[in-house]
Amino acid sequence: MGSMRSRQRWIGTLLVLASTAGFSAKSIFAKLAYHDGCDALTLVSWRMLLSLPFFLLAIYWTTRSPNRPALRRDDIISISLLGVAGYYLSSMLDFEGLMFISASLERLALFLYPTLVVILDLAFNGKPMKRQTFFALLLSYGGIALVVIHDLGHQHGTLLGTLLVMGSALCYACYLLGSQPLILRLGSLRFTGLTLCVASICVLLQTLLQEGPSAFHISLPIFWLALATALISTVMPVFLLTAGIARIGSQQAALIGSIGPVATMFLGSWFLHEPMTLLQLLGALLVTGGVMVVSKG
Repeated sequence: MGSMRSRQRWIGTLLVLASTAGFSAKSIFAKLAYHDGCDALTLVSWRMLLSLPFFLLAIYWTTRSPNRPALRRDDIISISLLGVAGYYLSSMLDFEGLMFISASLERLALFLYPTLVVILDLAFNGKPMKRQTFFALLLSYGGIALVVIHDLGHQHGTLLGTLLVMGSALCYACYLLGSQPLILRLGSLRFTGLTLCVASICVLLQTLLQEGPSAFHISLPIFWLALATALISTVMPVFLLTAGIARIGSQQAALIGSIGPVATMFLGSWFLHEPMTLLQLLGALLVTGGVMVVSKG
């Protein structure tokens, strides 16, 4: 039994790490699209539009199971709220904030959510914080703080952009905490498909009401970047993350995902020529150390 639990924990860790890599590339794709003249709402709309067939396919696939649990009224309400908070509001705030700050700082601000997950978990569920979890938080966020301090004085609109992304992190933390019971009851594939469909509908409705059909007229280079954002940074990572949460829990998944800023830092330096200093590298090492502590736990 212990060996099986250990194996599930390592599988869950690997799933969350792969998911984090896909999410980390999102900032790079978005920055490249912004450079070509795309705005946040248009990019999010195309991201969801191109991802929607996969979400519908996931829902259809789960309907083939004769033993699937029936959707209750409270399930529908919870799925709708989590879809709006976790992937609609969170995506919109994140992509808007990314227009003002670097890809590295965006990822750092977004990854305040492990702290928010722990705080919300303590406040609403009364779960005690383990010593190992506390140590991992200190290690990871000590590293993140170093890089944030380095970048704050070098960008116009840094405060606004950071606050927007922090709002996105709060929405995502709420999603992580609320998702685990539904994942365990409905299954990760079905739950993910339903919540992402809710978010996609919200985004597309906002685009049509705010900008009309003309918002979907984009150039071919922006289309390819939107497609990469949809497939590599949405479809793949959300399903991997949901499967990972089912194995290791929301709090551990949030902490392991803190390697995301490190990945984005290197990607931003390589593709966007964002500066990388010794202080940033030190922060990256501290974050990686925190992730290793959580993985061993």
